[in-house]
Amino acid sequence: MQTGSGLCCDVRPVEGCLLVRPSGVLDVANYASLRNTLLKCAVEQPRAVVVDLADLEVRGEYLLSVFAAVWLRTCDWPSVPLLLAGPVEQLPRVTALRRYVTVHDTVDEALAHVGRPAPRRRAHRVLPSATGSPRAARAFVREVCVDWSVPEAVKHTAVQVASELVTNTVLHTMSEARLRLELRGAGLTVAVADDDPAAAVLRDPGGAPQRGAGLLLVAQLARTWGCVPDPVNGRKVVWAVLDATAG
Repeated sequence: MQTGSGLCCDVRPVEGCLLVRPSGVLDVANYASLRNTLLKCAVEQPRAVVVDLADLEVRGEYLLSVFAAVWLRTCDWPSVPLLLAGPVEQLPRVTALRRYVTVHDTVDEALAHVGRPAPRRRAHRVLPSATGSPRAARAFVREVCVDWSVPEAVKHTAVQVASELVTNTVLHTMSEARLRLELRGAGLTVAVADDDPAAAVLRDPGGAPQRGAGLLLVAQLARTWGCVPDPVNGRKVVWAVLDATAG
């Protein structure tokens, strides 16, 4: 996979993980391409994303921040571990990178340290680009939350969040809305994927109504929320994590 000028990435599944082997030179010109490739891998929700650094030349220590940037964008959702595998001599001993990303000597060592993810419950629904889709989303979320014995207050919040996210998709894109619910531990995730590459952003509360207005409510209701782009396929996922124990 070509990720940018002077850099290619080979991505393959290994033991339930995605092993990414970038080869070439990492520089300012392809920094964003490598970041987006790793984000795309994380959104596929493997056990972990393992990056083999053996064939990667880094033109400047500051460029290593690409790995911390990916971790920060994915730590809340989809919460997929990001691990690096040697040669560790090219990574500074003291760097902010090591606060976020674990570095191992070899790919085998990295794979051996990937823990089993916490059990998850998932439910999916694909909704057309139609005015009735927000209503269908609300009914779907209610049904799933009852089936999963989610507290009433959390169910109510999840219904509101799903309705806003699907409404945004219907109003501002020509895409179907791919609604996904995920319950893991104390977190309930509501995520909606669409085929529009435009990022979901909060509007100025004091400004005129515009795209993304419903995200203000999502931001107020959720423990955390975000938007993960997939520029390769021209898609994105907007997600919100709720406290599943609130009540």
